[in-house]
Amino acid sequence: MSDASAPGHSGEQGVHQDATASDHARVTQVAGDYEEHHHEYVRGWEFLRAARIDEAEIALVESAYVHVEPEPGKEGQVARGVRLLTLQESRHNVVVVTGADGTGRRTTALRILRDAGIRGENIRSLVLDWDRPRTEQIPFTPGHGFILDLSAYSTLPADFYQGLNDYQKEASEADACLIILAAPDTWKPGLLASVPRIDHVPPPLLKVARAHLEHYRAERLDWLKDGTALAGLLGSTTPLADAVRLARIAAAARPDGEEDAKAEFGNWQKHLENWFKKYDGVDHLRDRALLIAVALLEGAPASVVMEAADKLFQQVEGVLPVGGPLAGPDLHTWIEIVGAVRTHDDALSLSEARHGLHEAVLSHVWEQRPPLRKVLLRWASDITGPNAAATKHRQHVASAITRLATGTGGEAVLSIVTEWTEADSPALRRLAAGVLESTATHPGIGVAVRKYLYDAAKLKNLSEARATTIADVCAGSMGRSYPRVALTRLRLLASRSDRRGADAVARAVRTLAAEGELTSLVLGEIVAWAEDDDAVIQQAGATAFLALTSLKDENAIGRSLATGTDEEGATGVEDTLFVRGWRAAWKHAPTTDQAKAALAAWLDSPAVPDTLVLPVAEGVLRGNLRDAGVSHLLVGEGGVTTETGRRRRPVLLDRLIAMEVPEPVADHQADTAPPSAPTADSPDSATADPGPAAATSA
Repeated sequence: MSDASAPGHSGEQGVHQDATASDHARVTQVAGDYEEHHHEYVRGWEFLRAARIDEAEIALVESAYVHVEPEPGKEGQVARGVRLLTLQESRHNVVVVTGADGTGRRTTALRILRDAGIRGENIRSLVLDWDRPRTEQIPFTPGHGFILDLSAYSTLPADFYQGLNDYQKEASEADACLIILAAPDTWKPGLLASVPRIDHVPPPLLKVARAHLEHYRAERLDWLKDGTALAGLLGSTTPLADAVRLARIAAAARPDGEEDAKAEFGNWQKHLENWFKKYDGVDHLRDRALLIAVALLEGAPASVVMEAADKLFQQVEGVLPVGGPLAGPDLHTWIEIVGAVRTHDDALSLSEARHGLHEAVLSHVWEQRPPLRKVLLRWASDITGPNAAATKHRQHVASAITRLATGTGGEAVLSIVTEWTEADSPALRRLAAGVLESTATHPGIGVAVRKYLYDAAKLKNLSEARATTIADVCAGSMGRSYPRVALTRLRLLASRSDRRGADAVARAVRTLAAEGELTSLVLGEIVAWAEDDDAVIQQAGATAFLALTSLKDENAIGRSLATGTDEEGATGVEDTLFVRGWRAAWKHAPTTDQAKAALAAWLDSPAVPDTLVLPVAEGVLRGNLRDAGVSHLLVGEGGVTTETGRRRRPVLLDRLIAMEVPEPVADHQADTAPPSAPTADSPDSATADPGPAAATSA
């Protein structure tokens, strides 16, 4: 028996529907009002990326999972999930676990998959590299279990629910399992999908903290006994993640560090309140500036930190004393004042002595002094500019700013980042790109930042500087983590008639395509644009594809893309993605001349071997010999070509003509007997050289 009503099984007689499916599509039909759903065939590169679960997390789930006692006569949530995934009579390969984010749903999903017999190395977490949920992108690798976290969505489209019916069949055939995590108010399939639902019940906080501490450092379980100071930190409203964090803090603390563990768990709030009270007043502005500089540049050399501190002091209208480096107290005095530690490599650290203190300092100042927020951000940009104190620590600063963006007043970060992108300063734009990269991949604020980039790419009055920054962000860590999301934003930029950011877009698509694991995905997406029915999308695809054919770079990505002639479903070189993209760019009128020029450059380039360029050129030109300008291409435009190009063109022309002209029939000789069928050993056997074209297609 299913845990949910099957679609189309209402008491009334269903309305008959006729539907057809084209190519690899299938159609699911149910009774009543129904919007047709095609579950399209997708190749491997079109699936969501499945990230392997860390072995340490699997080990934690196996040894420290806290089961919730079910109500009398009811089944426990893990036991029920295992039954649904394994019971042969009514097996489900898709289960949804609903509950608030941060209540342990993921851990429960992992435990269900492990207890259902899925090996730890075969459990994957799906990376949501999409702008809209699509079941067609969910993989169903045999023997694997997948976790799909939809916590970021407040609603789900109808076709997503409908697609789960098809996915269930495919997962069943492949012996794969999928557990979906969703908020209770989000999951509303109605009659569109038959997916059993488990309402997740979070475990007791103190039990979770103890189980984790026992896993990390069992000898410190006494620290979390009833009545201890640490145990008392877990109240009824404490998030479950904080119970886990408390266990980690306790495990990492010094042997006599219970008080420090308590202070760290509270983000060193009391410690910082006392410090700022002690060093209040104008006389201690430089001390405060140094504390904030050490916090922002945690682990940086002392000379860098002190120079940055002086810059902050000046930005709040402080006047440095006469004497420069000779003025003020010695470094060890200042270190003692701010509570830092000087490490062996002459670096300054707050968290070496008090773990997590550097992050707590920045959060404290950010929250307690709102007027200082813009000052801090401008200071951060100044000290990471060209030849500035912390130029080499720009990425570290960007990560610190990312943490501020996720908290109270985080909108100030995006506001000033927008200013940085518009500034006439490459250094500021690089910092902006670094902050946007860090925030775009953050599990909390990431969704909002990715939408920010999407909206910005569509702006009518988008500047060249801002377009370039967006493309640079897409080419970085965001593109590696969310390649489809990045490509969508690059498509919007490539579609612009004003060509804002065009050079940066070309660099970005080449950068992403050069990532080995992304190569097929990037090429496939771009070719899909180029072959789209929409002229604007065609333009984006054609220009992006031609950027991939560029031979300007020493390690041109086009050469490696062109070698992928063994793609699934390709019957010949003309069916490969690379040739299809080139043909689409050729067919698109605004880029036809560019496509011809790019092919001519390939024919003339000694850097591209004959075995690569001739099959590609043959595939592109097949059926296009009568197009305008092809004759010039085949003889060399205006006679200007390289020795390599002059040698190749006759060979290419012969191959193309051989394909166009049917093989002549041999004349019969009247005075001879009818020829017998040739044998394998006969000189007339049909084993003659089939020609270079046939050899290439084989």
